[in-house]
Amino acid sequence: MRQETELDAMDDLILGRGVKRGRHILGEDESFLFVERLPLCGFVPRTVSSVEIEAGVRVPAWHVAGRTVDFGMVFWEIFTDRTKRKLFGSEVRNAKGDWDIQVGAASPVRLYVNASLLERYDPSRPVGMY
Repeated sequence: MRQETELDAMDDLILGRGVKRGRHILGEDESFLFVERLPLCGFVPRTVSSVEIEAGVRVPAWHVAGRTVDFGMVFWEIFTDRTKRKLFGSEVRNAKGDWDIQVGAASPVRLYVNASLLERYDPSRPVGMY
């Protein structure tokens, strides 16, 4: 049985309560606990295409790859009046300043998304969204 403080600490990480959510490399036991706690914190498995949002709204999400977990957002990136794309962009950036992890709407990759925590943003400026 898990200690209450261990569960609270994992929930704090997932929800960003006093903890930076960026990228974390977890131990084996912690990675199982992380995935177990995600739905209890409102994060459910979804593909980018199945996240129903409009331009100007973003929702927090976690990308889980083994023991590495990355926080980011699912949102619409607007290029022109007629060109846009829905994607997940990680909070961690690469050397070029782009999202280190990008998951597009055509990808079968499942993220853990919490649509109840949606936020409004200026879709013409997604780079500065964090």
